[in-house]
Amino acid sequence: MPIAALPKGPSKNENAMRAKDHRDVSRRKLLIGCALGALTPCMADRPGLAETSDLADFLRLSAELTGRTRLPVDSARLYLQSLGPDRGALSGIRSLQDEDSERLARRIVADWYSGQTVESGRMICVDYTGALMWDAMGFARPGGVPGEAASWALAPTKE
Repeated sequence: MPIAALPKGPSKNENAMRAKDHRDVSRRKLLIGCALGALTPCMADRPGLAETSDLADFLRLSAELTGRTRLPVDSARLYLQSLGPDRGALSGIRSLQDEDSERLARRIVADWYSGQTVESGRMICVDYTGALMWDAMGFARPGGVPGEAASWALAPTKE
């Protein structure tokens, strides 16, 4: 096809499919928009920061109360949530001077050792096989978790 026979300019259909020309967006505006877009989740998640701090404090306190340093974070999050309004008392629990903080400490230890907690007035299972009671007993395993063949017939070993 000779050059003179080519259509001049885009057709109406091509114009409809073409992106609009946004020359009024400067590089500076684009960079500012990208920076604000990247910072928005950080600004919007202020309660999440407090929750992370509460969770870290709860894990530290749980480690002190149970003597275990490697506690599962997912279980800790559920145990912490189940405390409800008592969560505010966690900061003053270190002294264990009053009856309320002792009650709260006992509940935290009971949750970790049983693998269960009370949520909305009913008992829920958080981590049955990961409950600390199994290690504390030393000779038992949770139901459904296989041990060695006929391990139940052998006397427990001291570790």
